[in-house]
Amino acid sequence: MIPKQFPRLLAVRDLVKIYGLTAKSQLSQNFILDKNITDKIVKYAKISQNDTLVVEVGPGPGLLTRSILETGISNIVVIEKDGRFLPTLMQLAEASEHTLKVR
Repeated sequence: MIPKQFPRLLAVRDLVKIYGLTAKSQLSQNFILDKNITDKIVKYAKISQNDTLVVEVGPGPGLLTRSILETGISNIVVIEKDGRFLPTLMQLAEASEHTLKVR
């Protein structure tokens, strides 16, 4: 579980700028950069710390992943084929004390 706030992590919007991440249309990418939206997605999906595992495909810069981790879930696996996102996802995995596994 990671703390409600990520003191060691930059905001996702900042990471997108720093790493020059842009959505690739050939991969049908769209980024959700509004935490209110990702929190609502998690709420409506009824993800909770009682769940054993959540798998997220195509996490991109990881804002939805952060919202999922904030539920206190103990095991989340993200599968990302776009290697540009690996640095940001690995930072998130480290901050989550490896509750998050990146594939």
